[in-house]
Amino acid sequence: MALKATSFNDALDYKIINETAATNSLNSNVTTAPGKLYSIKAVNGSSSAAYIKVFDDPAPTIGATLPILVIRVTGSATAMHEIPGGLDFTTLSIAATLNPSPTDNNPPSGATVALTLVCS
Repeated sequence: MALKATSFNDALDYKIINETAATNSLNSNVTTAPGKLYSIKAVNGSSSAAYIKVFDDPAPTIGATLPILVIRVTGSATAMHEIPGGLDFTTLSIAATLNPSPTDNNPPSGATVALTLVCS
């Protein structure tokens, strides 16, 4: 997994967060500051569905902490999820799992899930 955050402070008040291989290993506090989540793009390289879990928590426990948002990504597909007006967060953390249940902590099957988030 490779997480990268890019800010555009000189031109825009937005951050682009790229995760090339999201798994059930937590990406904690990906923006390093409070803000709003406006968009999530998920590319699933596996033939099985994966579920992106978004947390407003600096150290959630995957499978125990309730996510604020769960997005299904069909196998071998790309999902775009736009949030008009944005979703407020204090500490944005993300992970991907095999099942949608809040108690699931299994990694997505097969290939990786790539994520791109737009935040302020």
